[in-house]
Amino acid sequence: MDYARSFAHSDSLMDFIKKPTVVLRAATTFIMMLIFSCVLDKGYSSKGVCYYNGKQGACNYTVGISVIAFFMGIGLLAVTFFWDQISNSIVRKYIVFADMSFCGLWTFLFFVDFCFITDMWRKTPAKLIMATMVKSNLQFTIVCALVSVFLLALQAYLAYKQLNDMQNDASGIGGYSDPAADITGGYGGSPFPPHTESAGGNYQSPYAS
Repeated sequence: MDYARSFAHSDSLMDFIKKPTVVLRAATTFIMMLIFSCVLDKGYSSKGVCYYNGKQGACNYTVGISVIAFFMGIGLLAVTFFWDQISNSIVRKYIVFADMSFCGLWTFLFFVDFCFITDMWRKTPAKLIMATMVKSNLQFTIVCALVSVFLLALQAYLAYKQLNDMQNDASGIGGYSDPAADITGGYGGSPFPPHTESAGGNYQSPYAS
């Protein structure tokens, strides 16, 4: 899977939606919505007590990180769609680095969340008498938290690969030609060796046969 190709602006919305990395990010964003929706809908009692063993932090933490990840996912999808309109290669590198850093950090946060709410659910004495819908939502949230760990880790890895490609590519944009680079011969000067003259004044091209 080529992470760079997800940033290529397509002529149609359908072409954009069909890209594997766009599908991956959209699926992750959707799961984030499911997580905070399940907790907000069925995770609290009528008195506002968290059903995860009465630990308010379990519900609040889960909702907090999933809401942030949801809006971040929407933002990155928008940036992906308009990627070709960002001509500055430095800005592009910052975006990919931010993507990699965010996904890496949130992978860790969701791993902590998965362990936390799983332990709280194991210790919840009232789960045997809970309504079926409440129990299903809380268990589904645990599963989604685990799935999110793998999805975010994969996105962090793909962003890391793209950042490496951008560092190694002369144009600095990871395989896509930059119009400014095409005109000037690339950033950082000409790729051809400098012309030199011998002591006799006769120039010999380094590419002459």
